[in-house]
Amino acid sequence: MSDIIVEFSGWVRITPENAKFVNISTIDMPPIDGFQWLALSEEERGNYILKSVIDAQQDADAGGYDRVRVFEDDST
Repeated sequence: MSDIIVEFSGWVRITPENAKFVNISTIDMPPIDGFQWLALSEEERGNYILKSVIDAQQDADAGGYDRVRVFEDDST
């Protein structure tokens, strides 16, 4: 069976209270919000990733896509 690949490039603007980040080095820690993330140093921010891109897109105040491409991958 083939997989479907979705390739995209874009951006969103989200308010700090709607952004959620998780610590990649200590996964057991609860997520932090954008205010807490902004208070971190650049080095500390490197330990966090956005919890959900989909949530960020849904909660965004603005955004856009540069490219969205959907295709079949039958290499599996």
